[in-house]
Amino acid sequence: TWEALGEAYVRPLAAMLFPELVSARDADEHYAFTVQYEPGGDTELAKHGDASVATLNLCLGGSAVDDASTGFGAGSTDDGDWPGGGGGGGGDLRFFEYEGSGIFALPRGNRSAGSGNVRFRPGLALLHRGQHKHEALPLAAGSRTNVIIWLFAKYGVVRAAPYAPRERLSAWQRWHWPSAPRHDANEL
Repeated sequence: TWEALGEAYVRPLAAMLFPELVSARDADEHYAFTVQYEPGGDTELAKHGDASVATLNLCLGGSAVDDASTGFGAGSTDDGDWPGGGGGGGGDLRFFEYEGSGIFALPRGNRSAGSGNVRFRPGLALLHRGQHKHEALPLAAGSRTNVIIWLFAKYGVVRAAPYAPRERLSAWQRWHWPSAPRHDANEL
């Protein structure tokens, strides 16, 4: 189930990659859905941030991406694309420079929130901060289906204020989630 996938892998990985935003209660719930891009339907999605503390975006495939020869890298290149990204008809995903919320900044700024284009291929999964602004570029031909999993706290709460290093989960706590200490809402 999507719940089992979220609990076993997505939540611990989000806590590992984004410890400043994901702690013991910040990813207790999830919302999973599919999105299909195709001519005659949705072909793109405007710039936005997700209603989540972290988002998993998994490409299931489709005629627009099945033949793509792509890769995924952690850094930007001079043309603004991640290796293998950009220039295709598969409705690439574009991430924008981190703009901040006006209240809290990422501890490492843009170094931990890359910008550029990512070309999807079947099986490629992206895990990113929900509030990292991104868009699905126009699909030129064919179709693409993705599974999206949003992580958030109880009642749909999305953490915006970063945790101090002393408040972050240890590696053991991330992977043994039910045993992780739970913060009382009054303590935060």
